[in-house]
Amino acid sequence: MRRAILGAAREIAAQEGWQAVTIRRVAEKIEYSPPTIYEYFESKEAILEEEMHEGFRLLLSGLKAAREAHPAPEDQFRAMGGAYWDFVWKHPELYQVISGLGGVNFCQPDRPHDEGKQVYGLFCEVLQSTLSPEERPVEGLEDKVMVLWSLMHGFIALIMAGRIPIEQRDRAREIALQAAADLLRAWRPA
Repeated sequence: MRRAILGAAREIAAQEGWQAVTIRRVAEKIEYSPPTIYEYFESKEAILEEEMHEGFRLLLSGLKAAREAHPAPEDQFRAMGGAYWDFVWKHPELYQVISGLGGVNFCQPDRPHDEGKQVYGLFCEVLQSTLSPEERPVEGLEDKVMVLWSLMHGFIALIMAGRIPIEQRDRAREIALQAAADLLRAWRPA
């Protein structure tokens, strides 16, 4: 039943956006009454939180697989960037939940989630192994990960908002990955 509820919520979000997801709409979609939904989730926010956990789990799994498929740190980093991008377009509704896009007002920076920390930590780990010791002081490393994440997220948000046409999504992916590679080169001493 939980899976059916979450699936229905994602279907509604895919068609109309997360702001259209309500307990009543989810109940109608799976042909149950709203009180039945409340037996599993106390609120729409509880549904969103579970969707967020699922999104982070799937993203983390894809990132780990991408990293493990390549022995060289630079190749790992590029593959992880590609896996991040691919996750977004395979699961756009989940990406919206984990990043606060698409009408989701659920992001709570004061309540970081373990899965989100693990995604961030994985990128830090791989970036750290990509850069030499003098290029990766902890504070600089965290800033670099933030810059790279913002780069990817910016492209994705612009596509989702229609500012970059969806037809240019593959080209935007290549530009974003190339920009990330260029940043890695720029962070290395000459």
